[in-house]
Amino acid sequence: MPDTPFSIRPVRLGSLPIIRQVVPVSETLVVALLNVVTERYPLYKMGEWALERGVISPEMAECFTDDRVGRALDRLFYADRAALTTQVVLNAIRVYDLEINRIHNDSTTVTLFGDYAQYEDTKAAKPKPGHNKDHRPDLKQLLFSLSVADDGAVPLYYKVWDGNITDDTTHIRNWTALRSLVGHANFIYVADCKLCVRETMQLIHTGGGSFVTVMPQTRLEIARFRQWLDDNTPQWQDALYLPNTRRKDGTPRVFWTYDSPFLSTEGYRIIWVKSLDKQQDDEKRRAARIQRTEDDLTPLSNQVHGNRNKLEKKVLATLRDNQTEEYYDWQIVRDVEESFKQQSPGRPTATTSFKKIETEVYRLTWCQKADRVQHDARYDGIFPLITNRHEPARQILEYYKYQPYLEKRHQQLKSVYNVAPVLLKNPQRIEALLLLYFLGMLVTALIERAVRKEMKEREIDSIPIYPEDRACKSPTADKLLDLFSDVRLQHICRGGRVIQTVPDALSQKQRLVLGLIGLEPESYFRDG
Repeated sequence: MPDTPFSIRPVRLGSLPIIRQVVPVSETLVVALLNVVTERYPLYKMGEWALERGVISPEMAECFTDDRVGRALDRLFYADRAALTTQVVLNAIRVYDLEINRIHNDSTTVTLFGDYAQYEDTKAAKPKPGHNKDHRPDLKQLLFSLSVADDGAVPLYYKVWDGNITDDTTHIRNWTALRSLVGHANFIYVADCKLCVRETMQLIHTGGGSFVTVMPQTRLEIARFRQWLDDNTPQWQDALYLPNTRRKDGTPRVFWTYDSPFLSTEGYRIIWVKSLDKQQDDEKRRAARIQRTEDDLTPLSNQVHGNRNKLEKKVLATLRDNQTEEYYDWQIVRDVEESFKQQSPGRPTATTSFKKIETEVYRLTWCQKADRVQHDARYDGIFPLITNRHEPARQILEYYKYQPYLEKRHQQLKSVYNVAPVLLKNPQRIEALLLLYFLGMLVTALIERAVRKEMKEREIDSIPIYPEDRACKSPTADKLLDLFSDVRLQHICRGGRVIQTVPDALSQKQRLVLGLIGLEPESYFRDG
């Protein structure tokens, strides 16, 4: 009888062994979580994906359908998700020794592409039209609020809200939940201007907490400071010099601070911040608005108009659209134009008589109020922070300038994890799926933090994980995990039975990253 031929069945491990070091295995939902973190596949393809990666057996793959995943999401929705999330986060704080000195909050929208009208009575957050941050006002959405620690921007808490809710109504519940999560109020709560609401700031202050936020431009304190600038010159103090990653010339981002001579109407401290970047941007934007205004007013003033009301509406619309109402004096001048018309038909002769016709016409005259432009220019680059803390102004500004690290998490949610389009029709399943996205961000943030912390301890400035082995000083989790996307196990089979497994040889770069994460190569392949 001839020998059974050998065959090789490759299994691509990718970064799954790294992720499975952090996430406990739990059947269907864990497979969905691994898929969310590593490679976004639709629900109906998850079974095929998991089989190819060796996550599930061929027998399980046959029943791993989108209905199975959907039912698992249903059970997750009706489970005690708050207790589950709290336990996971508390374990992460304990195991990874996270410092919770500040907690930063911000929200983004998850854009949906369905109707969802039949799910109005669901207990889940309701898809609604709202202020869409993806610039799709024609679509419904959910609001995804995220809070992260200042230690590595590790996610601590999330909440899914109805799509039409405004941020200013969410902070009381967010702060209360965070206080219960960490067990005290001795942390600084940092958020954008929607936090600057009397009731919210008072709750935090009287509850023993601290806050730092930016004051909206609609507040009366802004107008008061502008008036104060007419007769006073602030003594700006050097505060921060940050590297500029937005401008090609690399000019440092410079900030100055000045403690306000008066408190807010609620009695809290105001810190005025002046940014060199913002000052230049404000100047450019105002100059562009003025130029657009004059480009529109010039042809109007060069023409003669027969209807005063129409001319007035055009002028007001131009000033309103360009937000330059205060920069121009203008008036509509009435004039009379004379014309002559012969009184009888025919070719005019020396004896033909004419009648004079007087017609009312209107002309626009305008001039720029240079003093008003100069007055507003004094406020260029300035924005106010409001807080109940007493550290130096520079320190308060540093607290607030950590916000972009949280905004990066929202960017990753949409670009790296591709949260949209959400290919689900049921809002309950969508909300459960967003919990998996939160856990995925938590896992990858911990990996990212561990690598950066270990790099600092080993005094490693950068690792070559960019294309062409270019150096990366602050590696992100998606770039780290992508290094392992093609790592495989080669299963040598005979008669349908695996008789030997040969792992791929790891590169020096891959071994370095595993070491920074805290994994041995043998452990990586064993857990794969």
